Amino acid sequence: MACTRQSAVEYVRNARVHLVRALNNLNVIVENLYQQRVLTGEEVSKIKTERDDYDKRKLVDSLINKGNKACYEFLKILHVMRKSTSGRSPHLQRRNETSEFDQYDWASCFFLEEDTQKDAQYLQGLKPCYTYQKKLKSQAQDKSNEFWKKSQNLFQGNKKPDLSYTPLVLEHGQESDSPSKIKKLKRKKSKMPRRKKLKTYIPEEKSDLSLSDLLKMDKNILLVGKPGIGKTALVHELLRLWAERASSELDYIFYFDMRDTSQIMAAKSWEDLCGFCERDEDIKEVIQDIQRYSDNVTFIFDGATDLSSLPVVEKLIKKQMLPFAKVIITCRPEDEDEEFFPEDFDRVEVKGFSEHTIKTYLSATLGEEQKILGNLELFSFCHVPMYAFMVAVCFFSQESPQPCTVTETYINVVRYCLQINSGTKLKDLNTLIFNKSKDILSLAEVSYKATQKKTVNLDKVKCEDRCVLSFLKLLFIEVAPTEVTAECTFLHYTVQEFFAAVWLLKNPDEIREVFQQCLTVEKKHLKHLIPFMCRLVNEKQPSLMEHLIPVTDLKNISRWFFKELIDTFLCQKDVSDCEDSGPSLDLLFLCQCLYESQHPEACIYLLNKLNYNLDLSGEDLDLFPTCAVAYVVKQSKERKIFLNLEDANISEHGMRQLFGCLINVQWCDPLPRQLWKIFLLSKGEINFAILLDLGENQMHLPVEGERRLFERAVEVIEKMTRNVGVCLYWDRQTSDCRTLCFSLLEALPSISSLRA
Repeated sequence: MACTRQSAVEYVRNARVHLVRALNNLNVIVENLYQQRVLTGEEVSKIKTERDDYDKRKLVDSLINKGNKACYEFLKILHVMRKSTSGRSPHLQRRNETSEFDQYDWASCFFLEEDTQKDAQYLQGLKPCYTYQKKLKSQAQDKSNEFWKKSQNLFQGNKKPDLSYTPLVLEHGQESDSPSKIKKLKRKKSKMPRRKKLKTYIPEEKSDLSLSDLLKMDKNILLVGKPGIGKTALVHELLRLWAERASSELDYIFYFDMRDTSQIMAAKSWEDLCGFCERDEDIKEVIQDIQRYSDNVTFIFDGATDLSSLPVVEKLIKKQMLPFAKVIITCRPEDEDEEFFPEDFDRVEVKGFSEHTIKTYLSATLGEEQKILGNLELFSFCHVPMYAFMVAVCFFSQESPQPCTVTETYINVVRYCLQINSGTKLKDLNTLIFNKSKDILSLAEVSYKATQKKTVNLDKVKCEDRCVLSFLKLLFIEVAPTEVTAECTFLHYTVQEFFAAVWLLKNPDEIREVFQQCLTVEKKHLKHLIPFMCRLVNEKQPSLMEHLIPVTDLKNISRWFFKELIDTFLCQKDVSDCEDSGPSLDLLFLCQCLYESQHPEACIYLLNKLNYNLDLSGEDLDLFPTCAVAYVVKQSKERKIFLNLEDANISEHGMRQLFGCLINVQWCDPLPRQLWKIFLLSKGEINFAILLDLGENQMHLPVEGERRLFERAVEVIEKMTRNVGVCLYWDRQTSDCRTLCFSLLEALPSISSLRA
């Protein structure tokens, strides 16, 4: 052990015998000494001319002769190399066992000043190794950029959003629940009210594990998650972080997409796996560095299924090759083989987006995440990153102010998932759907049966096609020592409803009965299948049903479908007016069905049945419901509609949609005062000039309720560039009425007329 009172040259001189005998990693040491200008090029050339002990002796003697500064730099280099090459403790232990003298421990016993900035300048390996690492990082950066670019290309228009990694909920070391607990949780979810059930799909925010933590973890990592939950995006972000890290640390990360196993299947060694075909001197030095310091190597196998059929991968996992290399594997829950993976694997479950990250993602891609916030079905649907991506693609538009229909989004999600999980080109996707129609309809059948029972558990899934099963979460549960059973559920309940709607269109004789069942308390949950059917039955793009059932069958269904739907639900209104016979008429629901259908003739049929009277009093009109109402109203080209919005709540986005259809509405009491009350009490930015134009420059105010209504009216009147007429409404005169009316005197110079 050294004494800190020794000088650096004395410290090196006293260890000369050991250094001459056991000094290793000489090429890296000499390269660092040259970089730090301790040795000249000529001196390096002389030292490298021999390959025996004299080479080491000459180097050590040269440093001693150069004095204290050169020896101190030598010790510093060894100290930094110790920190960078010690790696995991087993590797360090192995090195210690092979030699009594450890040059790194010896150097670290000397008192050395810490200088983080300068330490980063020291090389940890030979130049060919750094050159190869730079090449790997460039490839990693290209893979990451290509991954996001490919997704970005699906967005229409010139101004596409910048896509990047959005943090996922990661759960470390979670053990599988028992079969009884899983069944209990699923039964509980099935009995929940719809809104509460949908919220359970969104995982809670976790802050105990980050991406940097995954890179720092010594143990191998198994990233487990449902299809589309973000596993691939996560490992691409790991690659990007590593590629962009500014550090002299010499490490290597190799990424393999397990969906393309041709290179992996052909590999007979880890060198073949990594593509070391040409064995020139530089590559040999890289191979030697990887073999010697395998604890600085990471292999990522993304999308693993049956690893036992890949001998080289299996040997890496079981430490029969590069025993200290780190392995990161991503897989679905059904591909997790507990017997295959050793105990040194840390299990991390990828759970998707939290509520906060859903908002962050939608805000980054759409700019105004409120478009989705008002629809809980779509919002919770977005906890699956792949689904969130397609929602963003569908709602991203620079031209149309009207959002696409919900069913159109689901059709795109289904098509995209089939394409991604099959590796099919877009031009061949329709053919793929046709070829897999039997499996898709089989899945649709079990979806319908489960929905009828109001359960999320799918019973007896016969489909074995991995591409079609990508919509499901499969969990294999041991029910006996020699038997396992598969529990299947959709990643989101609304996808189950979507497939159930597909089955109904394949079996149209069941549709009328479902319409009737929707009117009962016990089966009212089936009504959520109807909007999906309304869109699926038409022939608009994107297509789906025409590849599953004959087009002539779809046309036959559409001839009676909408008339039957409207008559059934309006008949319910007539019955409920006379007696308490179940759920009352949901006119807003019918409007949403017709909006999904984009069927103008069906809208006119509904309006005729209602005598062009839309009573939406007391309704909550967010973006999607208001879009539906506006669509129905706009179809009435020849006759004005009477619209009742008494006590309705309309969101800011809803108001924008409503403005576009008011030209088709009768502008007569009570609608003007209803709209002025709603809009004046709104916190959003409203174009009041449109309302004034519709009402012959008149503001209509009810003389009752909140003082804020009249205060806001004064603000609006004073901001207008023209004088405004005011029309007041009251049922009886009170002192409050007089007080409210007097408040208008502030804006009197801007009021052209005042009448009651």
